[in-house]
This record gives sequence, C-alpha cells and structure tokens, in this order.
Amino acid sequence: MKKILLVEDKRGMRVMLSTALEEDGWKVTAVSDGDSALKSMRMNTYSAILTDVCIPGRYNGIDVLSNAPSSTPVIVMTAFGTIDMAVDAMKKGAADFISKPFKLDELLEKLSSASFDHSESMLGRSAVYLETVGRAERAATSGMNILILGESGTGKELLARRIHQYGGRASGPFVPVNCAAIPENLMESELFGAEKGAYTGSTEARPGRITIARGGTIFLDEIADLDMSLQGKLLRVLESGTYHSVGGTKELKSDALVIAASNRDLHSMVQRKLFREDLFYRISEFPVQLPPLRERGDDIYLLALHYLEMYRGNSFAESALRAMRNYTWPGNIRELKNLIRRACINSSEETITEEMLEFPEHKSDGSMVEQAAHAARIKERALISSALAETGGNRRKAAEILGVSYRTLLTKIKDMKIVVE
Repeated sequence: MKKILLVEDKRGMRVMLSTALEEDGWKVTAVSDGDSALKSMRMNTYSAILTDVCIPGRYNGIDVLSNAPSSTPVIVMTAFGTIDMAVDAMKKGAADFISKPFKLDELLEKLSSASFDHSESMLGRSAVYLETVGRAERAATSGMNILILGESGTGKELLARRIHQYGGRASGPFVPVNCAAIPENLMESELFGAEKGAYTGSTEARPGRITIARGGTIFLDEIADLDMSLQGKLLRVLESGTYHSVGGTKELKSDALVIAASNRDLHSMVQRKLFREDLFYRISEFPVQLPPLRERGDDIYLLALHYLEMYRGNSFAESALRAMRNYTWPGNIRELKNLIRRACINSSEETITEEMLEFPEHKSDGSMVEQAAHAARIKERALISSALAETGGNRRKAAEILGVSYRTLLTKIKDMKIVVE
C-alpha cells in the first residue's frame, strides 16, 4: 500500500483529507506541525508527502520539503496569502502545489501523478523505444519547443520529465499542467496568473504556472483540450516570451522550456478548425512519437516483471506471458501496471496465470453490428491461436486445420498481432 505523510494543522481539514486519502488507497500518517513531520520522516519512508506551507512549530512546509528525501514527491498546499512560498517550494523541488480551497479530485490526481515512479516506465530495450528516447534526448538540447505524441498511458509525462532533466534544466522547476483537468473558466488564471480583484473571490495576486516555471520547464499535457481563445495567448508566449496576468497591465516574461503533449491527432484537428494552425507548428518544432506498448515487443515482459516485483508477486505462468504479448493494450503501460497490481492483490497463488490477470471485457459504443464484429474477431483469434498451439507453431499445418490459405493465415496473424511461439 502507498504511504503518505499528511501535514496539516487544522483538525477538520486533517480529518477530511485523511479520510479521502484512505478511500483512495493510501495509508495515511497525519501530523499537525513541522516538528512532528520531520520526526516522522526520520523514522519512516513515504511514497509521497502532502504538507501545508504555514504550519506551527519551528519548521514550516518549506522546511518539510527541504528535509524530504529527494526521491519522495512533495505537494504543498497554499492559501492565497502564501502563494509566494508555493513558488519558492517549486523552485526547491516540490512536485506540485495546490491552492486552497481545492477539489479533492484535483488533489488526488496531482498525488497520483507525483507519486508515480518516474523511472519505472522508462524501462525498455526494444529498438523502437530506444530510438524514441534517443530522439527525446536530442530534442532536450535543441532549444526547440517539443511536442510529445502518443496514446493514453504510454508515459508522455515521464518522457517530458526525462527531457527536463537531460536538457540541463534539472535545477529549475518542472511544472505540469493537465489542460483537460482544469475547468475552462479557471485555465487562464492558472496559466498566466491573476491580479488581486481580477475576478470574484481573488483576494490576493497569484502567479500562473508559466511564471512558476521560470528557469525550468512547463509541461502542457492534453494540449488539444486548450480553449481556442487561450491558444492565441499561449502562441504569444511562444513567439515573444511575453504575457500578461489576468487583470494585469505589466508585461511579464517567460524563459521556460515548453513541452506539449497530446494523444489526439492535432493535424486533423487543425484541418477541422479545432486547433490553431499557427500554434500547432509552433509547439511541434521538434515532435517525438511515443510507441504504444503493443509495438514494443519484449518490453511488455520487462515491464510486467518489474511490476510483479514491485507488488511482491512471484512468477508468471507461460499462459500469462503469452496472453500479455497477444493482448493489444489499449491502455498501454498504465493498464499493464493496474492489471498486474490487481492480480497480485487478488491471488494467493505463487504463479500468476492468464485467468488471474482479468483482462477487461470489450467495451463497445452500443452498436449491435460493432459488438457482433468484435465477438467474431475474438473467436477467430482464439481459433487461430489454438491451431498454432496444436501444430507447435507450424503455420502451414495450422492453415490446413483452419481451412484457409497459407497467405490468408499469415495476413491474419500479422493483422491480429498474434505471437507464434
């Protein structure tokens, strides 16, 4: 179970957050002051730390951050009046910050992202993956804006963090922004900041993510979801390095490296007038395409064994390994990790079998035609796999058993990505 240290002096807030975190699968140690936090960190190891900036005792939230192990992500909670401390925290290595009041879903998402082992899905030996990583490292030193493309769950943020480290900006902050998760009416102030009184409820000036990212990297994930009006303002930042906060008149400057990412076809969106063409060409000066897991060959086994060890599993049966290689992994690495974690939790057996992996049932759009076609494809795939197993992988004999031509069988094996042992 993931362990988290919660540092919050207000009892009601501490109890509420502890309950929410426990329901999300965390084992929570909750303390009310910085002295207790530092003592707890000396005696325990944590997957993450969540601390308020202003806490009683000799040590504040910045001190908690400074004393945390470098491998432990720290998220700081701030009120409007302590936003400058949040900026300082990001410069000193905080994984992220969140302003009070906040939505629990937003906090849990930040924790999930921050506590993800940023080395684990950078495992890989396949040629296609190593080529991608090499290209990303070249992009890091190019000085160009970088666009990471890839399906959901392929590790786009992890690759962005690698670029941040490799390009000489490791001493500056890495500031992630999920453009799909922030409400449209809050996105402008989130990106560019806002002056006091700029909108209802803004009692203090607050810097935006672009300001916080000075000297470092801002990562704009799911940029396809950015509103068209904000796309124009982001374009100005990329073209001139200048911007204005909401309600502000002073021209602000940015020197942050901009890395954008998307799992959607931005070029198609440009053609359909859903994404600005000028912004597309500006953010994609150096595009990097992450391959889906199904195209990474034996990397599937490498990652599976890594997660098996992480969740204290023992071994995989041959049937499980074969099933993992034949599966198409629509959720990519994220799906693989969850599948193995669930199998390790649910099973008391020493060996993880195919049945224990609990591959999800196909979810369709409700069309009877689509469902029937998918069911037929599953059945056909199973028949081909069975014939190949029966003939020891002999494709010609399998074709005879199935009553199809050898060429047809080869085409289906390739199309369905069936692994022949």
